[in-house]
Amino acid sequence: MSQVKPLKKPPGFKGPTIPIQMPPKPRKINIPPSFYQQKKKRRSCCCYCCCCCLIILILLLFLVAACGFLYLWFNPKLPVFHLRSLEFTKFNVTESQDGPKMNAQSTLVVELKNPNRELKIVYGDTRVELKGENDVNMGEGKVSGFVQEKKNVKVVKFVMKTSNEMLYGNSVGKVMSIGFKNKNLRVSADVNTDIGIGYNEWKSWKIGVRVSCGSLRLKQIENGATPKCGINLFNWFHLN
Repeated sequence: MSQVKPLKKPPGFKGPTIPIQMPPKPRKINIPPSFYQQKKKRRSCCCYCCCCCLIILILLLFLVAACGFLYLWFNPKLPVFHLRSLEFTKFNVTESQDGPKMNAQSTLVVELKNPNRELKIVYGDTRVELKGENDVNMGEGKVSGFVQEKKNVKVVKFVMKTSNEMLYGNSVGKVMSIGFKNKNLRVSADVNTDIGIGYNEWKSWKIGVRVSCGSLRLKQIENGATPKCGINLFNWFHLN
Protein backbone atom coordinates (compact mmCIF):
# COMPACT_ATOMS: atom_id res chain seq x y z
CA MET A 1 0.00 0.00 0.00
CA SER A 2 1.42 3.40 -1.00
CA GLN A 3 2.24 6.00 1.66
CA VAL A 4 0.15 9.28 1.65
CA LYS A 5 2.25 12.31 1.12
CA PRO A 6 1.51 15.32 3.38
CA LEU A 7 -0.01 18.40 1.68
CA LYS A 8 2.23 21.29 1.03
CA LYS A 9 1.64 24.37 3.15
CA PRO A 10 0.34 27.37 1.25
CA PRO A 11 2.60 30.37 0.95
CA GLY A 12 2.44 32.56 4.02
CA PHE A 13 1.00 29.85 6.24
CA LYS A 14 2.05 30.02 9.84
CA GLY A 15 1.51 27.30 12.29
CA PRO A 16 -0.47 27.77 15.50
CA THR A 17 2.67 27.62 17.52
CA ILE A 18 4.18 30.66 15.75
CA PRO A 19 2.98 33.95 17.26
CA ILE A 20 1.31 36.41 14.90
CA GLN A 21 3.07 39.76 14.76
CA MET A 22 0.62 42.65 15.15
CA PRO A 23 1.26 45.87 13.14
CA PRO A 24 2.70 48.67 15.21
CA LYS A 25 0.22 51.15 16.69
CA PRO A 26 0.16 54.55 14.96
CA ARG A 27 1.87 57.25 16.88
CA LYS A 28 -0.44 59.79 18.41
CA ILE A 29 0.07 63.27 16.96
CA ASN A 30 -0.04 65.95 19.58
CA ILE A 31 -2.09 68.92 18.21
CA PRO A 32 -1.47 72.16 20.09
CA PRO A 33 -4.53 73.61 21.89
CA SER A 34 -4.12 76.90 20.00
CA PHE A 35 -5.21 75.10 16.80
CA TYR A 36 -8.63 74.31 18.27
CA GLN A 37 -8.94 77.82 19.69
CA GLN A 38 -8.23 79.40 16.30
CA LYS A 39 -10.74 77.06 14.64
CA LYS A 40 -13.41 78.03 17.16
CA LYS A 41 -12.63 81.72 16.64
CA ARG A 42 -13.00 81.37 12.87
CA ARG A 43 -16.33 79.62 13.28
CA SER A 44 -17.59 82.25 15.72
CA CYS A 45 -16.46 85.09 13.38
CA CYS A 46 -18.27 83.51 10.43
CA CYS A 47 -21.45 83.08 12.47
CA TYR A 48 -21.22 86.66 13.71
CA CYS A 49 -20.79 88.04 10.16
CA CYS A 50 -23.69 85.97 8.85
CA CYS A 51 -25.93 87.15 11.68
CA CYS A 52 -24.97 90.80 11.07
CA CYS A 53 -25.62 90.51 7.33
CA LEU A 54 -28.97 88.88 7.97
CA ILE A 55 -29.99 91.58 10.44
CA ILE A 56 -28.93 94.35 8.06
CA LEU A 57 -30.85 92.73 5.19
CA ILE A 58 -33.98 92.45 7.35
CA LEU A 59 -33.67 96.11 8.42
CA LEU A 60 -33.25 97.24 4.81
CA LEU A 61 -36.29 95.25 3.70
CA PHE A 62 -38.27 96.73 6.58
CA LEU A 63 -37.10 100.25 5.68
CA VAL A 64 -38.05 99.81 2.01
CA ALA A 65 -41.46 98.45 2.99
CA ALA A 66 -42.03 101.33 5.42
CA CYS A 67 -41.01 103.93 2.82
CA GLY A 68 -43.29 102.33 0.25
CA PHE A 69 -46.20 102.34 2.68
CA LEU A 70 -45.62 106.00 3.60
CA TYR A 71 -45.34 106.98 -0.07
CA LEU A 72 -48.63 105.28 -0.90
CA TRP A 73 -50.30 106.76 2.18
CA PHE A 74 -49.19 110.39 1.75
CA ASN A 75 -48.71 110.38 -2.06
CA PRO A 76 -46.27 113.34 -2.00
CA LYS A 77 -46.37 115.80 -4.89
CA LEU A 78 -44.00 118.55 -6.00
CA PRO A 79 -45.12 122.17 -5.71
CA VAL A 80 -46.44 123.98 -8.76
CA PHE A 81 -44.79 127.25 -9.80
CA HIS A 82 -46.39 129.99 -11.91
CA LEU A 83 -44.92 133.30 -13.03
CA ARG A 84 -47.66 135.68 -11.90
CA SER A 85 -46.45 139.17 -12.81
CA LEU A 86 -43.43 141.34 -13.60
CA GLU A 87 -43.39 145.10 -13.13
CA PHE A 88 -40.40 147.34 -13.88
CA THR A 89 -39.90 150.40 -11.73
CA LYS A 90 -36.65 151.37 -13.42
CA PHE A 91 -35.06 150.59 -16.77
CA ASN A 92 -32.48 152.52 -18.77
CA VAL A 93 -29.57 151.85 -21.07
CA THR A 94 -26.74 154.39 -21.06
CA GLU A 95 -23.68 154.71 -23.26
CA SER A 96 -20.18 154.65 -21.76
CA GLN A 97 -16.61 154.34 -22.96
CA ASP A 98 -16.72 150.60 -22.29
CA GLY A 99 -20.02 150.15 -24.10
CA PRO A 100 -23.72 150.32 -23.26
CA LYS A 101 -24.70 149.65 -19.65
CA MET A 102 -28.09 148.75 -18.27
CA ASN A 103 -29.69 149.64 -14.94
CA ALA A 104 -32.95 147.94 -14.05
CA GLN A 105 -35.18 147.36 -11.06
CA SER A 106 -38.38 145.34 -11.01
CA THR A 107 -40.79 143.35 -8.86
CA LEU A 108 -41.29 139.71 -9.84
CA VAL A 109 -44.22 137.77 -8.38
CA VAL A 110 -44.19 133.96 -8.34
CA GLU A 111 -47.17 131.85 -7.27
CA LEU A 112 -46.47 128.62 -5.38
CA LYS A 113 -49.12 125.94 -5.00
CA ASN A 114 -48.86 123.03 -2.58
CA PRO A 115 -51.15 120.25 -3.91
CA ASN A 116 -50.53 117.87 -0.97
CA ARG A 117 -53.41 117.09 1.36
CA GLU A 118 -51.32 116.02 4.35
CA LEU A 119 -47.81 117.35 3.81
CA LYS A 120 -46.25 120.76 4.18
CA ILE A 121 -43.53 121.94 1.82
CA VAL A 122 -40.37 123.34 3.38
CA TYR A 123 -38.34 125.81 1.30
CA GLY A 124 -34.77 126.88 1.85
CA ASP A 125 -33.41 130.27 0.83
CA THR A 126 -34.78 131.03 -2.64
CA ARG A 127 -32.97 133.05 -5.30
CA VAL A 128 -34.38 134.25 -8.62
CA GLU A 129 -32.50 135.38 -11.74
CA LEU A 130 -34.29 137.43 -14.38
CA LYS A 131 -32.85 137.06 -17.89
CA GLY A 132 -33.50 139.06 -21.03
CA GLU A 133 -32.70 138.24 -24.61
CA ASN A 134 -29.19 136.89 -25.23
CA ASP A 135 -29.14 135.85 -21.54
CA VAL A 136 -28.65 139.43 -20.38
CA ASN A 137 -28.87 139.67 -16.59
CA MET A 138 -31.83 141.92 -15.76
CA GLY A 139 -31.76 141.48 -12.01
CA GLU A 140 -31.51 139.08 -9.08
CA GLY A 141 -33.62 138.72 -5.96
CA LYS A 142 -33.67 136.55 -2.86
CA VAL A 143 -36.04 135.59 -0.02
CA SER A 144 -35.37 133.61 3.15
CA GLY A 145 -36.65 130.08 3.66
CA PHE A 146 -40.27 129.48 4.66
CA VAL A 147 -42.86 126.73 5.16
CA GLN A 148 -45.95 126.36 2.98
CA GLU A 149 -48.95 124.70 4.59
CA LYS A 150 -50.86 121.83 2.99
CA LYS A 151 -53.38 122.62 0.21
CA ASN A 152 -52.13 126.19 0.17
CA VAL A 153 -51.39 128.82 -2.49
CA LYS A 154 -48.67 131.32 -1.64
CA VAL A 155 -47.53 134.42 -3.53
CA VAL A 156 -43.86 135.38 -3.17
CA LYS A 157 -42.52 138.76 -4.28
CA PHE A 158 -38.91 139.25 -5.35
CA VAL A 159 -37.30 142.67 -5.69
CA MET A 160 -35.00 142.37 -8.70
CA LYS A 161 -32.13 144.77 -9.26
CA THR A 162 -29.09 145.10 -11.49
CA SER A 163 -26.67 148.00 -11.82
CA ASN A 164 -24.27 148.88 -14.64
CA GLU A 165 -24.79 145.58 -16.41
CA MET A 166 -22.56 145.56 -19.49
CA LEU A 167 -24.32 144.97 -22.80
CA TYR A 168 -21.68 143.70 -25.18
CA GLY A 169 -22.28 145.19 -28.60
CA ASN A 170 -24.24 148.30 -29.52
CA SER A 171 -26.92 146.20 -31.19
CA VAL A 172 -27.71 144.45 -27.90
CA GLY A 173 -28.31 147.76 -26.16
CA LYS A 174 -30.60 148.96 -28.94
CA VAL A 175 -32.55 145.70 -28.96
CA MET A 176 -33.03 145.91 -25.18
CA SER A 177 -34.17 149.55 -25.30
CA ILE A 178 -36.52 149.11 -28.23
CA GLY A 179 -37.87 145.82 -26.93
CA PHE A 180 -38.61 147.35 -23.53
CA LYS A 181 -40.44 150.32 -25.03
CA ASN A 182 -42.69 148.31 -27.34
CA LYS A 183 -43.08 145.45 -24.78
CA ASN A 184 -41.70 142.85 -27.19
CA LEU A 185 -38.68 142.13 -25.02
CA ARG A 186 -38.50 138.46 -24.06
CA VAL A 187 -37.71 137.64 -20.44
CA SER A 188 -37.37 134.43 -18.44
CA ALA A 189 -36.96 133.69 -14.74
CA ASP A 190 -34.94 130.93 -13.08
CA VAL A 191 -35.72 130.06 -9.47
CA ASN A 192 -33.09 128.19 -7.43
CA THR A 193 -34.14 126.76 -4.09
CA ASP A 194 -34.14 123.70 -1.79
CA ILE A 195 -37.37 121.91 -0.97
CA GLY A 196 -38.39 119.25 1.53
CA ILE A 197 -41.60 117.97 3.07
CA GLY A 198 -43.00 118.22 6.59
CA TYR A 199 -45.67 116.51 8.66
CA ASN A 200 -46.69 118.07 11.97
CA GLU A 201 -43.34 118.84 13.65
CA TRP A 202 -41.29 116.46 11.48
CA LYS A 203 -39.31 117.79 8.51
CA SER A 204 -37.35 115.87 5.90
CA TRP A 205 -34.01 116.78 4.38
CA LYS A 206 -34.08 119.17 1.42
CA ILE A 207 -33.07 118.61 -2.20
CA GLY A 208 -31.94 121.27 -4.65
CA VAL A 209 -34.30 122.23 -7.46
CA ARG A 210 -34.14 124.68 -10.34
CA VAL A 211 -37.38 126.11 -11.64
CA SER A 212 -37.43 127.61 -15.14
CA CYS A 213 -40.25 129.94 -16.13
CA GLY A 214 -40.21 130.01 -19.91
CA SER A 215 -39.43 132.88 -22.21
CA LEU A 216 -42.34 135.35 -22.54
CA ARG A 217 -42.72 138.81 -24.01
CA LEU A 218 -43.45 141.66 -21.62
CA LYS A 219 -46.79 142.34 -23.30
CA GLN A 220 -47.85 138.71 -22.70
CA ILE A 221 -47.12 139.04 -18.98
CA GLU A 222 -48.97 142.37 -18.83
CA ASN A 223 -51.97 140.75 -20.54
CA GLY A 224 -52.19 138.17 -17.75
CA ALA A 225 -50.28 135.18 -19.11
CA THR A 226 -49.28 132.94 -16.17
CA PRO A 227 -47.24 130.06 -17.59
CA LYS A 228 -46.50 127.00 -15.53
CA CYS A 229 -42.80 126.68 -14.76
CA GLY A 230 -40.74 123.52 -15.28
CA ILE A 231 -38.88 121.89 -12.38
CA ASN A 232 -35.43 120.33 -12.66
CA LEU A 233 -34.50 117.88 -9.89
CA PHE A 234 -30.80 117.13 -9.22
CA ASN A 235 -29.97 119.18 -12.35
CA TRP A 236 -31.07 116.35 -14.65
CA PHE A 237 -34.71 115.34 -14.15
CA HIS A 238 -37.20 117.72 -15.75
CA LEU A 239 -40.87 117.98 -14.83
CA ASN A 240 -43.44 120.29 -16.33
